[in-house]
Amino acid sequence: MLKPTALVLMIALAAPAAAQITFQEPTTPPAPTQAKPANPNDKIICERQDEIGSRLGAKKVCKTAAQWEEERRTERNDLERQQQNTGNSPSGSI
Repeated sequence: MLKPTALVLMIALAAPAAAQITFQEPTTPPAPTQAKPANPNDKIICERQDEIGSRLGAKKVCKTAAQWEEERRTERNDLERQQQNTGNSPSGSI
């Protein structure tokens, strides 16, 4: 008997509060959420990168075009540095 009474009491108290809610139209239109980047290097690019040693372990990585370019340039420089150092080994073999 207590539960139905409590339910009716909660509905009765909530009705006047709900009647006071008013909605107003915004005076200015909202800004677009997806604005075109001014610089083409600001474009977000997502790539799927496989995890070494696993067929199923892949993750999605998103970066700007400039970040991808910088990462690839750094990797290329590191590889070239390793190749140059390998040729300069004193014993002549690896």
